[in-house]
Amino acid sequence: MKLIINTSNIVIGGGIQVSLSFLEALISHPENEYHIFLSPKISEQLDKSTFQGNFKFYKIPISPSSLLKGFKTRKKLSLLESQINPDLVFTVFGPAYWNPKSLHVSGFANGWCYTPNSIAFNYLPRLARIKSRFLITIKNYFIKKSDFLIVETDTAKKNIISHLKIKEDKIFVVGNTFHQVFESHDNIEWNAIIEKSKCYKLLVLSSFYPHKNLLILNKVVEILREKSHNKFKFFLTIPDDKFNEAFPENDMIENLGPQNIQDCPGLYKSVDALFLPTLLETFTANYPEAMVMRKPILTSDLDFARELCGDAALYFNPLSVSDITEKIMDLEGDESLKIRLVTAGDKRLKEFETAESRTNKYLEIFKKLKA
Repeated sequence: MKLIINTSNIVIGGGIQVSLSFLEALISHPENEYHIFLSPKISEQLDKSTFQGNFKFYKIPISPSSLLKGFKTRKKLSLLESQINPDLVFTVFGPAYWNPKSLHVSGFANGWCYTPNSIAFNYLPRLARIKSRFLITIKNYFIKKSDFLIVETDTAKKNIISHLKIKEDKIFVVGNTFHQVFESHDNIEWNAIIEKSKCYKLLVLSSFYPHKNLLILNKVVEILREKSHNKFKFFLTIPDDKFNEAFPENDMIENLGPQNIQDCPGLYKSVDALFLPTLLETFTANYPEAMVMRKPILTSDLDFARELCGDAALYFNPLSVSDITEKIMDLEGDESLKIRLVTAGDKRLKEFETAESRTNKYLEIFKKLKA
């Protein structure tokens, strides 16, 4: 097959990790011809020297999602498509904001777009909530122009069928997983940017989106300081300007800045647990990453998290500061609880895709659709 793999619209978040993992896994499938549309963020982290002659790369400087500046990009993508004449276009995560003439399959993992009753909307300022609803309308308009969708969980598929009225036979489910860089985790060393100390370290590996609910940390650390004699420290990975605006100076919260995927295994190695107080997700690779690194998971008690983690996580009410702090102290003070969660994570990992099995399933879907 001759395939266009479109990542031109991916600029932040977990979509970068998945795109890199998928592209690298395609190296093991030399039977196809690949034309890869790269966003700058994907391009800077992708080692193109490892790819063979059946790959051709096109760097797309401006995202097609930009309504004004993106016009030239959308025109360029259409021109490239006409020149390549592919069998199929796969946008790793849509919407693409561009309408290929070829058969178009789009990944879709934006929970905002198909979970209209999520509590996350209540925590947006009024104007931001209005803007969000407007942007969701635009995104859903474009996503419905895809011929087929690939989502990461059954929960996402059900919500899309229910709220977007897309037919069930137009949606495939292929689970996500951790990046291949985690496969050699036994040889991973402590990440030097995290100081070795006796405090209990919690990694918050997340972008600074409203639904990530990171601001609740400001209240959590104060309660922990009052109730616990032990020292806790949260490590964030957001831009410094956002961190300085959102978090007053506090010795219990430290920002490491945005991280490349290659640096992430060392971060897990250097902490005691993963902490994710999210209000809305479809999938997060943080869960299998923590499992493969044998770190306990503290996360929100939401349907998607239960579907992915089962009994391999300690759940809390993401809106309750007291519940969050109690669960953190419970985990820190109970070694048997930690062992139980990590052991459950070992078992749960076997149910996730690998980078290779995910890629195989993608390609099988493409072949089926072209048959």
